[in-house]
Amino acid sequence: MGTAANRIVSLDIFRGLTIMAMIIVNTPGSWNYSYSILQHSHWNGCTPTDLVFPFFVFAMGFSAVLSISKRKQKGTSKQKLALQLLRRSAVIFILGLIVNTFPFTNLENIRIPGVLQRIAVVNLVCGLILIYSEIKYVWYASAIILLGYWGLMTMVPVPDVGAANLDQNTNLAAWFDRMVLGNHVWGYTKLYDPEGILSTFPALVSGFIGLLAGTKFMKSKNDNERLINLLVYGNLLIMGGMIWGMVFPINKQLWSSSYVLYTSGLAMVVLGMCYWIADIRKIRQFAPPFLAFGTNPIIAYFGSEIGAILLGLIYVNSSGSRVSLYNWLFAWYQSFGLSPINASLLGALVFTGFWLLVVGIMYRWKIIVKI
Repeated sequence: MGTAANRIVSLDIFRGLTIMAMIIVNTPGSWNYSYSILQHSHWNGCTPTDLVFPFFVFAMGFSAVLSISKRKQKGTSKQKLALQLLRRSAVIFILGLIVNTFPFTNLENIRIPGVLQRIAVVNLVCGLILIYSEIKYVWYASAIILLGYWGLMTMVPVPDVGAANLDQNTNLAAWFDRMVLGNHVWGYTKLYDPEGILSTFPALVSGFIGLLAGTKFMKSKNDNERLINLLVYGNLLIMGGMIWGMVFPINKQLWSSSYVLYTSGLAMVVLGMCYWIADIRKIRQFAPPFLAFGTNPIIAYFGSEIGAILLGLIYVNSSGSRVSLYNWLFAWYQSFGLSPINASLLGALVFTGFWLLVVGIMYRWKIIVKI
């Protein structure tokens, strides 16, 4: 554990905003009722909800530059840094497997990929680059991965299907997940995994852009230069993503190359806005809820996922029948006269508020859990 001292306030606000949004969109009062702004795109396109995951991956790469650079300056050896990195990534990966398997009743068909698993992989690769390589190679790796992924997905024929395509169930990434992972893919379709193997490669680049942005941030001479870099390069990436999206559509589930550029650019712009407000203007009255989530993001996400599962496993008596506590709460919110969609939104906000209370207490006591 550690304290919240010597941290960039805007980065914690940005990360906290991301985690708070992630909990809200992941835990509606009912999955049958949700405002479109809180839903992922069905396939191509990008809603505000589709920004949450890549924003967190970008922030992870950005913060890795700050944390590893600080430990290098203190004289920590490369071997010790690598061991700490490996341990942290392994713990995050295991937490993801726990989320996928809890309450451990279907271990033979455990879903191996997942949100935390992808975060663990990106965290490991980004950290190893910072420890053992030079940042200039990140440019080359990013270009090779994004261009190579575009080529694979749009030019390579799909076995047992035919020509290359970007359809939901018959694209190359979906075929590869089924071939390698079998039953260990996303249980809702069994045909593809939104955090699958091939799409993890461009997801690495979302972290790499965080590395590049963090490095540029550290080398900048003053606040104005840092802000200008975030806004200018961010907007260039947004435009690049939109242009690339004309031939390789922006797609969260494929984590398409255009999606990487577009969402990373937006992440830089939003972080720049947070930096201008919180670190340049020093306006921080609004910040405590976001700082609470931002200083313990993995704990908040993992706890909320397990908590939501538990609400679905606990049954109560209602009107002569047994229903899950999750569904009972949704019905209870409607009893106040709310429409189903507003009751669903209230359920998400109440659940997020509970976790704000948990991480808020931790923040007040200056507790940061070091995974």
